[in-house]
Amino acid sequence: MPPSRLATLLAAILVAGRVQAQDTTSTPSAAAKEPAPQAPAVQINGLLQVWYLDGHTITSAHDSYRIRRADVKLSGIISPRVRWRISLDGAKLLNLNKTTTVAADSSVLEDVAIDQRSRILQEASINVTLAPSVRVDVGQQIIPLSYEGITAASQIETIERTMFIAERSRGGGISDVRDIGAEVRGSVADNHVDYQLGVFNEFGETQNSTDQNDQKATIGRLAFRVPGLAALQLGTSGGFEGGPLPQQRRERAGGEGQFRNRWLTLRGEVMGARDGTLRRLGYYGLGAFRPTPDVELVGRWDYWDPDLHNESGPVNVAEREIVAGASYFIEGGATRLAANVVRSTFPSGIVRASTLLLFSLQVVW
Repeated sequence: MPPSRLATLLAAILVAGRVQAQDTTSTPSAAAKEPAPQAPAVQINGLLQVWYLDGHTITSAHDSYRIRRADVKLSGIISPRVRWRISLDGAKLLNLNKTTTVAADSSVLEDVAIDQRSRILQEASINVTLAPSVRVDVGQQIIPLSYEGITAASQIETIERTMFIAERSRGGGISDVRDIGAEVRGSVADNHVDYQLGVFNEFGETQNSTDQNDQKATIGRLAFRVPGLAALQLGTSGGFEGGPLPQQRRERAGGEGQFRNRWLTLRGEVMGARDGTLRRLGYYGLGAFRPTPDVELVGRWDYWDPDLHNESGPVNVAEREIVAGASYFIEGGATRLAANVVRSTFPSGIVRASTLLLFSLQVVW
């Protein structure tokens, strides 16, 4: 074989050997460095609560099953700094807003429209992280009023929330409500202080709708965890919306305190509200004891006055409520069985006292 062909053949063999060696060594290396599994593009969570109630309160039905909540929560990551969130509640009842007029000494129905707040869309927001301690949420979201108002329903110790939240047909619904706006939030001071401050259309009246005036509601909350005593938290929240007329002025102000460790929760809150000339006040004290991780015993004393200056009937009468109950958690809390006894009394005597037995089965995923 001529020297030139021999040299060419040897060169080809050497190159092939190197390529084969590279392939042989790279294959195990690639297998050893498989990419780590990524978070799903869309995360789905939810809450389902089924109630049975026997007895009555001023706003609750007698002897009935009820689907109280059927929440589906969707969230996802657009980029390391941008996330999105949507939540729906399929258990909400569609309500109507009615407009009446007087004709011939009679009240006549003039117009009917769907109450946008009763639609199933709960939250729809875009969350942008600007810095480790600064996040901006834009869209429809829970307004930052009171501790219990921003706590998930599945984590509340009693089956129903406190009256200044739950008594929506009697001027409640001060917190645990959604509205459209922009909010900045985060934690500072080595995570000892949480802050939330936002500007919203209203105090929850324009959920799933647009603002009906030029005024905006400024709402904020601060929570402090005492250094060296992580179980203790103190906080305050409030909001303000002005207007060209005194009856358009709206205010909220409240305080909160909680001590919580593995076995015990002690919490109290007070919340006052002003809507024009109308004044409202609610407060409660709660204690919960967990003798084992699967059992929780709870008691709450609750007060709600939907109109501090009037006491004429069921709509504005002041109410006191005592709640006692127990919960049993299955599968580490994913399933919860709860029973509460609710005793309602009315200091004025305008409405008779009542007792309600309330049972709940909930699952969280």
